[in-house]
Amino acid sequence: HETPSTNLAPGGHMMSTTNQPQYNNNNNNSSDANDEDNIYETQTSLDMYLGLHYPSSGIQEGVHPILPHDSAPLHGLNFPQRVARLLVSCMDKDASNKSKQRTRVLDVGCAVGGSSFELAKHFEQVEAFDFSQSFVDTAKRIQSGQDMTFSVSMEADITESVSLVRPEGWKEVAHKIRFFVGDACNLQQATQNHTITFDGVVMANLLCRLPDPMACLNALPQVVNKDGIVLFVTPFSWLTEFTPRDSWLGGKNSSSSSSTTTSANDNGGYSIDTLTRVMEANGFVKIHEEEMPLVIREHQRKYQYIVSQATAWRRL
Repeated sequence: HETPSTNLAPGGHMMSTTNQPQYNNNNNNSSDANDEDNIYETQTSLDMYLGLHYPSSGIQEGVHPILPHDSAPLHGLNFPQRVARLLVSCMDKDASNKSKQRTRVLDVGCAVGGSSFELAKHFEQVEAFDFSQSFVDTAKRIQSGQDMTFSVSMEADITESVSLVRPEGWKEVAHKIRFFVGDACNLQQATQNHTITFDGVVMANLLCRLPDPMACLNALPQVVNKDGIVLFVTPFSWLTEFTPRDSWLGGKNSSSSSSTTTSANDNGGYSIDTLTRVMEANGFVKIHEEEMPLVIREHQRKYQYIVSQATAWRRL
């Protein structure tokens, strides 16, 4: 990402900040809401995620998600909703999936629920979890219909308080969603020891913020139904603050030579190649790939523009 001053990235847990604590994988069931060092439990991060997931918030107060100007990248808004719709589109277009079953979907790293509400329009049941207690508590408040406000950064210390605007049709589908605290590196526990399985799984900008991404990937065959589809959306922005270097799927230079990549066994080269090998070995086939842009607001005159790589995989 452009700057180390930013505290947010989209979807699940995607921080660009340097010198931040790693994702705490010591507690598999909940995050420590009292830990002042956990950036995901701060009000600042919560406010930024609310703006990302519900970008219509603030318009009635005159606070736009992107300052109006010529050629504004409005196509980068509503990222969580676009991710959810892409999963549905992949299921519709997959000729091998004759049943087109949409019973249950898993939203891994749901944050404050923007994708979860969109998924609930298309699935009978949405299981949505995040490692952040603060995010899950907020998602539940949104689900309950409480009036809510949050702060939007304007310039330096200046903020504006705006009312949260829920997506159209949220009330009719809110009852389908179960928000809970969980660990993406322990999908067995998050999915009740594999007693429930899914027709779809969404993982948006989370993979490169896990301490053990392989643990997550290798658990997928046990939680995804036959012909079910897994959608990864990620910029592969590896940082040792979150993922030990040995656990990166790719992006590593060789430490022993001037070569720009290491051997395949050392997860050198590009992460998408390792992801492909792992998913194929786990019994999945890639059915779709595209680039997904998103915009993250830092303040009214500064934004991050990110292009995540989206790949969809059907379980054989």
